Amino acid sequence: MKKIILIAGLLFSSSAFADWHTGKINMIAIGYDGKTISVGQEGFTRTNCTCYTAWPGRYCLDRTRESFKEEYSLLLSAKAQNKPVSINIDEASCIVTAIYE
Repeated sequence: MKKIILIAGLLFSSSAFADWHTGKINMIAIGYDGKTISVGQEGFTRTNCTCYTAWPGRYCLDRTRESFKEEYSLLLSAKAQNKPVSINIDEASCIVTAIYE
């Protein structure tokens, strides 16, 4: 019985693999590798993102997503207009999974 409770607890306690973060974009940068688009957002204070280890406190866009160009454009527009956006990330890596303005 204890094993079942432990397993159930582990399954439900790790259910936050993705979460929404809302705030203004304070930085958009291209990583040292020339491929990674890194995003800084007001109010986001984590320092353990693994998508681009040189900047562990920032999100990364996923270049393999079909909507990569649209996501990049949305971020540039929001930054230029100083508007907040909501960004959903994979909490383990900080890779962007969805965005809305």
